[in-house]
Amino acid sequence: MKRLLYSFLIFLLCGIPLTVRANESKDPQPVVIIGSGVGALTSAVYLQRAGVNTLVIEGENPGGAITQSPNVQNWPGELEINGQILVEKIRKQAEENGAKFVSQEVIAVDFTKRPFIITMRDVYDHEKMQTIEAKSCIIAMGSMPKLLGIPGESGDGGYWTRGVYSCAVCDGALYRGKNVAVIGGGDAAILEADYLSNIAKKVYVILRSDQFRTIEILRKNALIKKPNVEVLYNTKIDQITGNGQNVTHLNLSTKNDLPIDGVFVSIGANPNSEIFKHQLDLDENGYIRLKQDQLTSVPGVFAIGDIVDPHYKQAISAAGHGATAALQVERYLSGLPKEEFQPKSTQKIAQKTSGKTLSARVNEISNTDEFYRAIGQNDTPLLVEFYSPTCGPCKQLSPKLDQAADNYQGKIRFIKVDVTKFSDLANSYNVYGVPTAMIFDNQGKVVKRASGLEKISKILINLDKYTSK
Repeated sequence: MKRLLYSFLIFLLCGIPLTVRANESKDPQPVVIIGSGVGALTSAVYLQRAGVNTLVIEGENPGGAITQSPNVQNWPGELEINGQILVEKIRKQAEENGAKFVSQEVIAVDFTKRPFIITMRDVYDHEKMQTIEAKSCIIAMGSMPKLLGIPGESGDGGYWTRGVYSCAVCDGALYRGKNVAVIGGGDAAILEADYLSNIAKKVYVILRSDQFRTIEILRKNALIKKPNVEVLYNTKIDQITGNGQNVTHLNLSTKNDLPIDGVFVSIGANPNSEIFKHQLDLDENGYIRLKQDQLTSVPGVFAIGDIVDPHYKQAISAAGHGATAALQVERYLSGLPKEEFQPKSTQKIAQKTSGKTLSARVNEISNTDEFYRAIGQNDTPLLVEFYSPTCGPCKQLSPKLDQAADNYQGKIRFIKVDVTKFSDLANSYNVYGVPTAMIFDNQGKVVKRASGLEKISKILINLDKYTSK
């Protein structure tokens, strides 16, 4: 009876998110995959087809780094495919085979105990945490873009998300017809510059050395021939400078300054291995060391993709890692005592929903007149989301906005603005990154704005105070 009362209190305090949640009983998951890039999704496909129920913890960037590539030309069987579409196809295949996904982010693990203990937090509300157990684990957390570490880049007084970015596909549309710089000379920098060259007025590619470091020679050659692309070799950036609101120029080692509107940093990445520092064997650069194929230093824990690969960092190699790890997990689980592992293809991870059927959705504008009519005087406030179709956090936010629209029907109106189509609108409201949300009162005045998944989610939790104004 006490346990039932305790569970009920937790239910009241925490609420139930719309996304699928992990089974919160004492039964551990057969396998948990941390990450949701092509390697993780490939593992999920293989495991589900082997009858092993699989839980995928998506993290804050569903689909991983390849979703930021608008034009993948080296995926087998596809002459050309959008990275987001590629990921969605593999994810659908995993879901069709029974894999379950949760919008959570792993913040701690304990691989010293059996079963393993994995602590997660909600990507929308970081104060909501949850612990699950797993008999095996595949780590596919990828890597994080490196920063230059110069004044004006990030931190206090920096322009991160206000003119400095690491994803051209996400934020490049905000710089249509403007001057931008791409920092770096590797494959990722080539892709960023190529994408921006179709949007921006001028693209400067800035290299510290006298040559590119890319295997995409054909794409590099095509890029540097473009009339709006200029390469600055042997150039170091000393500082990023702005007017307090957005970037205005770069201080370079070869010039006093370079007038610029936006900066895209693409100088490599560091593995997202911090939470495994005292759990697994890592090399001097933080990459997870492997013992046999994808097996880590802890039996039952496997790792794939960029978090183990300091050299190649290709989506297809991550997919190969994912298949190998899945087969290793299957063998590992089958070697456990029968009472510990009984694969059941019909077993279901508990799913909970709010019990409501959503009837309202966030309307998307089709022209600027529609936007200005919406923000004009009205009986109710208006929440506007500026988003990009290729932005991972924007996709994470979408179901939360739909839920809010349903909960506040008749009290608050909701619309979405695609910055890839309406970059001028975004610029006129000083939108420097996506997602960005603004609340307009019934007189058309901005009364609140926030950028980023967590900050916008907090606004959605406290919408009541805006309905009373």
